[in-house]
Amino acid sequence: MRPALVGIALAAWFLIVAESYIFFGVIIPLGPPIHSIGVFTALAILKLLLTLGLGVLWFVAIASLTELYARSMARRLPPTSSS
Repeated sequence: MRPALVGIALAAWFLIVAESYIFFGVIIPLGPPIHSIGVFTALAILKLLLTLGLGVLWFVAIASLTELYARSMARRLPPTSSS
């Protein structure tokens, strides 16, 4: 198994653990539950935006790591001769 691929897998697991902690340790305890304060209050919208932001951050991080891995693999391939 390639070290770069292992690095991407470890980064993905780290992101999952870190974002789970942020979600359950920071966002959910932030104020009262959404169902008791109403869905369209400022706090409820803030919680939803923070959760969406975490998802976008995770997607961007994994997409960037995947692109870096693809570029490193492309550099390792021998050049092909065009016929």
